[in-house]
Amino acid sequence: MPADQRSLLDTRALTPQDIIDLFRLAEEFRERGERDGFYYDPARGPLREGSKVVALLFFEASTRTRLSFQAAAYRLGLPVLTMEFAGSSVVKGESLADTILNVVAMGPDALVLRYGASAELDELVPRLGIPVINAGFGTLAHPTQALLDAFTILRERGRVEGERVLIVGDILHSRVARSNFDVLHKLGAEIGVCGPERFMPSLAELPSGSRVFGELDEGLRWATVCMGLRIQFERHRSQDADARREVADYHRSYGITRARLQSLAPEGILMHPGPINHGVEFSSDALEDPRSRVLQQVASGVLIRAALLARTVGMAKLD
Repeated sequence: MPADQRSLLDTRALTPQDIIDLFRLAEEFRERGERDGFYYDPARGPLREGSKVVALLFFEASTRTRLSFQAAAYRLGLPVLTMEFAGSSVVKGESLADTILNVVAMGPDALVLRYGASAELDELVPRLGIPVINAGFGTLAHPTQALLDAFTILRERGRVEGERVLIVGDILHSRVARSNFDVLHKLGAEIGVCGPERFMPSLAELPSGSRVFGELDEGLRWATVCMGLRIQFERHRSQDADARREVADYHRSYGITRARLQSLAPEGILMHPGPINHGVEFSSDALEDPRSRVLQQVASGVLIRAALLARTVGMAKLD
């Protein structure tokens, strides 16, 4: 991975070998963490306090992504700057662009950033002059989620190539799905999608060779991996007022339940990037299925984000 390309704005900038190298580093961190409780090389020790600083700016709500980046940084010995949206000058009327520029002026070595749809920020971010890791930009991309999803599949299934991954739900509005399409396709997985027509992207937006399933049970019989997606009501247009009224119909046709999971291969796995709308995408007991790997995804997120942070601030060199 070229040293001058330390930002990760979209997985499309990564080659399959780049992704494999990140996975190897994440696995190294997993082994070191289990042995030592931290990720840095004990022979070298952590970075000198204050020598590298990571700033986390989240302008949209987040639990897993934000806290896993913090956990990853702490395990690497990296100091972290965080900003609570409610306590920031944004509530006084400061623009998001001004907030970002002011934080960058404080001199962090890397910026982890999440924001909603914004053409202004899409144009600004690549010109900031410091490495930026995309922690979720609008509906466009969520690269670290796709990387941790593929890493979870690799760890749980032993491979990604040849796996049949069924993505179910609100694909049209999902940045997670867009990034997963790219990563999984590059690593040789087969991709299927299933959901209401109103939540489906155009065929042109799907990777070549993708399968579209009208019936969830048919898709589950085909899949070795089932990945549910949250219905993203906050991204639906205001005129789509009937979207919420469709919840019951959605769960009836596309909700993943213990009974419906009988169609999934016994050795298959169940995933979801979170947060889960219980009673919508998943029934309340779906996560009790022994094939659920939702919490393993969360654990993978810390490792993958640690690998990215280490690469970004120069703690690890990837060829």
